[in-house]
Amino acid sequence: MHELARRRLFALIAAGVAAASTGCGRGDEEDKVRVLDEVAEIVGPVERMDSFPTVDELNRFVDGLAAAHPDVVTVEEIGRSRGGDPIREVRIGSGQRHLVVLGNPHPNEPIGMATIQHLLHRLTRGDMDTLGATWHFVLCVDPDGTRLNEGWFAGPMTRTAVARDFYRPAGSEQPEWCFPITWQGTEVGVPLPETKALMALIDRTRPALIASLHNGDFGGGFFYTTGGDAEYYATLTRLLADANVPLYQGEPDAPGAKSWAPGVFELPTFAQMADALVAVGVDPVPSIGGGGSRDYSAAYGTAVLVIELPLWGDPRITDPAASDRSVGSVMRAAATACRELVELVAGVLDRLGDRATGRSPFERSLRAGLTDLLDLAAAKDAAADQERAATRGEVFTEEYVWTGLHRLRSGGMLLRLLDEEMRRDPSPELAAERTRVAAIFEGWSADIERNAPGRSVPLDRLVAIQAGAIVAAATRLRDGLPI
Repeated sequence: MHELARRRLFALIAAGVAAASTGCGRGDEEDKVRVLDEVAEIVGPVERMDSFPTVDELNRFVDGLAAAHPDVVTVEEIGRSRGGDPIREVRIGSGQRHLVVLGNPHPNEPIGMATIQHLLHRLTRGDMDTLGATWHFVLCVDPDGTRLNEGWFAGPMTRTAVARDFYRPAGSEQPEWCFPITWQGTEVGVPLPETKALMALIDRTRPALIASLHNGDFGGGFFYTTGGDAEYYATLTRLLADANVPLYQGEPDAPGAKSWAPGVFELPTFAQMADALVAVGVDPVPSIGGGGSRDYSAAYGTAVLVIELPLWGDPRITDPAASDRSVGSVMRAAATACRELVELVAGVLDRLGDRATGRSPFERSLRAGLTDLLDLAAAKDAAADQERAATRGEVFTEEYVWTGLHRLRSGGMLLRLLDEEMRRDPSPELAAERTRVAAIFEGWSADIERNAPGRSVPLDRLVAIQAGAIVAAATRLRDGLPI
């Protein structure tokens, strides 16, 4: 979901391997087993993976697939990115229902590209059923941003290794959150070229389902849907349990969302998110940017499934034992850490002087993050009046999930920005600034690797969950069941 909303509401990540209990009878349980068996058969085994595919690797895979199966696979360019990269759609099947699968809507979330590669391989097998649908796979929604993350796709999959090559665009440069809508009489959302490509695809296909493939950093897996029923939700969360990936049990990270079931939330509209942000004193337009794919596809009655999975886990996130600190002290410390990070980033940008022209995507992202971090600090201060004892899980989450995440991401992008400027025009002053920032980043990295490195989730498990969730939704559409 949208990173800015996630930061503002700073929902505590929770995890636990627990399937939803629905109180169903024996016949219902047998039906669930049958559905899960069919999903497992279609998804098939996922081979061990040690890296994510790059944009070029996925394109080469698709070109080879199209050459091997010219009567089955159609590849079409539906637009171009801001940097001139093709936005490619791969079409398989000829059914009346159209299913759209979005890979890498956020460029630091590459599980989806690996999932698409696996599903394309499975759906082109000679005996494979496309479930009466026409499938449209958008290989990579943001190839420009994805290329800026590819340095960590091959591993090692550690928090600090990822941070060193990390990039996430400013909200106004995230294609999936730039759909144009009208909110309270105001036109909101300026569509990027990538967004326009998605708009044209949605208008052309009027999809029954859009599956948007995401991943987070730390915690458990969860889902957003626009509808469904208890059986659907239990099927989704069972995929997590079967893969031994913990279920996120905290609050939804999208403001205004409600919980359908443990680990399954309603995907809110822009209006729902905006109302929730206004209620806590946050201007929703700069925070969210624009409408999402749900808002744009609503005219066609499209169901949307968002799949969020973690790269790392740690059982300490859910430790319920009382700590020796109050919630208030934990929140005040977190607010202070946010402001200190703002001071660091703003100071570096100021010292860059005329070099800071806005041409660098790292600079634009860092500048946008300053306001977000200040708002987050204010929100944490507002929650600092709680004097109850914080749980160990709450302390760990604030110190090593959220504070650690913001430090690593900001520090990594600062170093990349400084390296970029040194390649343009090196100077002793710039080299000294880079040395100073590098020492701070290395201190943060050492702390994380010593105290909260996380346990990397095997990539094949993540792919199996995403693929299974998409296929489960497709089978329910075929059977006339709600999603």
